[in-house]
Amino acid sequence: MALPTTPPSQARTTRVSALVSEEESSTITAKASAAGLSVSAYLRLRALDDNSGVPAHALAQVDRLIAGMEADLDAAMAALDATLHRLDIAQPAPWDVA
Repeated sequence: MALPTTPPSQARTTRVSALVSEEESSTITAKASAAGLSVSAYLRLRALDDNSGVPAHALAQVDRLIAGMEADLDAAMAALDATLHRLDIAQPAPWDVA
């Protein structure tokens, strides 16, 4: 997947540092990847975009809703995986002839 790059005329030369936990770093990296952006581009977008006048608390609420949906999806996938595993153990594959 190609990541957006900055045109040479808008080269960025100043670094900004922030301390985050390992979990926060993983979350930021995952969200950037899901958005198809580098971590730098993702953080710039989140920090600098005015979001067309959308209040920050509304964006935080959307982020929480998305996180909840991701957790629900993870739980559903785990349940499906467990069910498929039980079916695989209980029923031999049709090509397995004893």
